[in-house]
Amino acid sequence: MHIAFWSPAWPLEKFQNGIITYVHWMKYALGAQGHRVSVFTRPAIDQSGDEPWGERVHPVRLRLVDRAWHRVSSTFRPVEYGAFQFSTTIAAEILRVHRRDPIDILEMEESFGWFADIERRISLPVLVKLHGPAFLSLVDEEVSTPFGKEKIEREGRALRCASTIISPSTDTLSQTISYYGLRPARREHIVNPISIDHDTPLWNLESCARKLILCVGRFDLRKGADVLLEAFRRVSNDRPDLELVFVGPDRGVPGPDGKPLKFREYLHALYPRELQDRVDFRGNLPIREIGMLRAKAMMTVVASRWENQGYALLEAMLQGCPVVCTDAGGCPESVIDGVNGLLAKSGDPAVFAEKISQMLDNPTAAAMMGDAARRHVLVEHSVATVAEKSIGLYRQTIR
Repeated sequence: MHIAFWSPAWPLEKFQNGIITYVHWMKYALGAQGHRVSVFTRPAIDQSGDEPWGERVHPVRLRLVDRAWHRVSSTFRPVEYGAFQFSTTIAAEILRVHRRDPIDILEMEESFGWFADIERRISLPVLVKLHGPAFLSLVDEEVSTPFGKEKIEREGRALRCASTIISPSTDTLSQTISYYGLRPARREHIVNPISIDHDTPLWNLESCARKLILCVGRFDLRKGADVLLEAFRRVSNDRPDLELVFVGPDRGVPGPDGKPLKFREYLHALYPRELQDRVDFRGNLPIREIGMLRAKAMMTVVASRWENQGYALLEAMLQGCPVVCTDAGGCPESVIDGVNGLLAKSGDPAVFAEKISQMLDNPTAAAMMGDAARRHVLVEHSVATVAEKSIGLYRQTIR
């Protein structure tokens, strides 16, 4: 079978993102079972045309006609609206490859409703994977902006045409079906696959730094960066040696006056000087370095206001790291409070502070939860098992 995926960037070694991580592991698992896998992706700005993409990876670049259209359209509406038309460019590249090497099925996420337009243009079976529907993932004022409203509406219109919809979270699947009133022929819950390199270190209580907390994710509202920083401030009041390491891109968080502030600006505006020095913002790091940090920290905290089934959580669990995690979205489907991690109320820094303190005060219990977390992910998120389930669904969709 020849299976195609869309990925917002490539490869995983350079770009950490949930969709990219998912496609990476699916490409690996399906290829191991003898299937041909093609990945279509948009090159990053800093990538040259001669960069080694790897086998069956096809960069999707704007054509001259697309550039001309975007220049014209940007004169009467904001430039970000050009994203809605990008499906035409994706479809053209998929069709080019399909004519040379027929594709059996395309799997891609719901973003911008692209998949429906691609399916119409190519008449190719498409399976839709819910990664982060806009009506769930947009936060605060994003939902009510004209761009946010249009994104939500376009995704819903496209999803009403989808014959097969899958989601790694039952919560995300049921909410999406209900919100848009969908009636797909097939709806399935298939978890995200994950594995780690053989040299990735596992967490160990004896070797970890018991006064170090780690957060991996974007510095923005959706990932709950403001919640985590406030929780850390509360926990630190009577723990003068506690430290926080934050890893991820700096998208900014609204300050007291609503103006977006980058990490350092936000820290200086809201944190006392003595506490600022105990927060280490590392920005983007290679996957290997993040794995080393997870093994070193006492715990990993996921404070997102919403998650589908985030890889930041699954990767930490797979390394056996104790986790304090938001109770939003699909996270409670992975973390059972007090069994393989601790759950905290989404958006509530007081509860996060309480759970972080609970983990710090009970290192033996934390180690037991970390061990249970690793066993859970090894069993439930096996790349081979997920690939087999997906192949069965691909065949149904093609028929």
